[in-house]
Amino acid sequence: MPSESNHSPAPPGEPNIVRFPAAQKSIAKRPAPAPGKSDDEEPLSTGALIGIGVFLVILVLTGVWLMNTLRDLGRMQDCAMQGRRNCAGIEVPARDR
Repeated sequence: MPSESNHSPAPPGEPNIVRFPAAQKSIAKRPAPAPGKSDDEEPLSTGALIGIGVFLVILVLTGVWLMNTLRDLGRMQDCAMQGRRNCAGIEVPARDR
């Protein structure tokens, strides 16, 4: 329990705050960290950033390819559901004379 010199009763209606000197000293010794950074974080290397960029480009290109494939498949299914028989495009090679 803190001694009476560190603690004085608060007036009615105000919070009663007790300060401990040992805790204040340990807090004062630590430097304030920079906002958004901690001591154990290291910045990403250039190679890691390039790797992340390549991964994202591949991910976007794969997504575009998948969307195009699904769109073409949906068109073919819509055509077949309507009862048509010529849904698939047939490529005829050019005739050489």
